[in-house]
Amino acid sequence: METQEIQQIECNHCNGLISINNKYCNICGKEQKKDQTLIDSRKWPGLKQIGLFFAIELTCCVAALSIDNFDISTAILFDIIMAGTAVLFFSYNWRENAHLLKWPNFSLKKTIICIIISITASIIVQFLVEHLNHSLFNTDYSYYTIYKPHKYGKYIMIISVALFPALFEELAYRGYLMQKLLTIVDKKEAIYITSILFFFMHLSMTSFFWMLPFSIVLAQIRIRENTLWYGIIIHFTFNLTVCMMEISTFDTLI
Repeated sequence: METQEIQQIECNHCNGLISINNKYCNICGKEQKKDQTLIDSRKWPGLKQIGLFFAIELTCCVAALSIDNFDISTAILFDIIMAGTAVLFFSYNWRENAHLLKWPNFSLKKTIICIIISITASIIVQFLVEHLNHSLFNTDYSYYTIYKPHKYGKYIMIISVALFPALFEELAYRGYLMQKLLTIVDKKEAIYITSILFFFMHLSMTSFFWMLPFSIVLAQIRIRENTLWYGIIIHFTFNLTVCMMEISTFDTLI
């Protein structure tokens, strides 16, 4: 008959090895902080899972940038891959993440304020980004050029640039990643780590001045409200405003 291997951890006081289920150390006799021992026992598996998530996200972003003829089909392909990654990691940790899809303290007033602020911020950022592109690179960049050739390009752009990121980036970064980090680090560290990784994954240094603060705000709202929905609405409204401005500008020029 096989004997079950007993998982051991270090005592909080004398660092002796004891069973993970022990309430008291059998070496020094002192009581263990059960919550802390459980957190410590999950740190390494959590870090490995975060590393895998980060590797997949980074690989997809680098691969997308390395493609010379990036067209609408390629954009849709990467959207599906990134969405699938977000759903996979979020659902794999469903028990600890499911509560983030609830909206226990819904406030219409807060929702309207979030929409107004995100529209205003998006307009300001769009003008600043255009100015930076002109000043630093002497070029105009528009997402719409990728989607314009398609018959339904406007609608596909809104889904690809506004809807998908709002749903699946929030699910991935403020959902899965932040919840996993909260089992390893404190709230402040989780906010900054997720925000830095979110910015880094977009691989755009010209976006540093707005994307990092934007992600920090989304992370703080997620922590305070304990739901993803305000972040999803802000993210969607922000990106939708960008889409509408680019479509309007491009169609006017034509």
